[in-house]
Amino acid sequence: MTIKNVLPITEARKKIFSIAEEVRKFNIYYTLTERGKPTVVIVSAEKFEALSASKNNGYTLADKNYDSYAAQRNEILPKVFIIRDESRVVYLSGNGQNSRYKEEGLIKARLFVNLIEKYKYQLQLIEFGRYVKVGGEDSKRYIEADIIVNDGRGNVRLIFEVGAFADYEENADRVIADLFALAAALSWSKKPEFIIFYSRQYKNNVEQEKIMTIDYSKFNTFSAWKKAGRPSAKLIPKF
Repeated sequence: MTIKNVLPITEARKKIFSIAEEVRKFNIYYTLTERGKPTVVIVSAEKFEALSASKNNGYTLADKNYDSYAAQRNEILPKVFIIRDESRVVYLSGNGQNSRYKEEGLIKARLFVNLIEKYKYQLQLIEFGRYVKVGGEDSKRYIEADIIVNDGRGNVRLIFEVGAFADYEENADRVIADLFALAAALSWSKKPEFIIFYSRQYKNNVEQEKIMTIDYSKFNTFSAWKKAGRPSAKLIPKF
């Protein structure tokens, strides 16, 4: 039986690591409220996929257009966007963002929970949405790294950028160039191991992923990688 827990969002932020562990290990979910109104639901990756796959199970998540969070509606996750706060945890919010940003936000959320549950990375090693200064000390350019995975010794191991599934190939060169810039900026005592451009969709009960994993230890620049024939792998390294 699924157990529902209700907490104010301000209280949940203080307990977010224990909440994430409970949701991952047990058949429960948390509804977070703001001024008494449900605004956020935290579920496991397994439950998230089930909700995305089914439109007739009575769930509507984080829909601010309705006073009732479980309003009967044949649309799953309407008006959802991914944000972050100082706790570096993914939340689902009903802000009116456009469809591309909604899709990218959902991809980030699914990748975030899969890194923990499927690839076994520890929650405290994962950073969500860090802005990184690139281009040298005098540069004024910043790029948002969608997800960064550290190695536990203060070094960056994986850098992820995500993109909309339909636009993946069209945007690949631009995104990968940004990934190389991020990796250069985040190279301290040890260089990042891999840079990864990721997308996914769940359509007609079938999950599809697009993964381009580049070994940064072999190629320091975008141009060097292109000259080598654009080698990449279609997998995410496990912990």
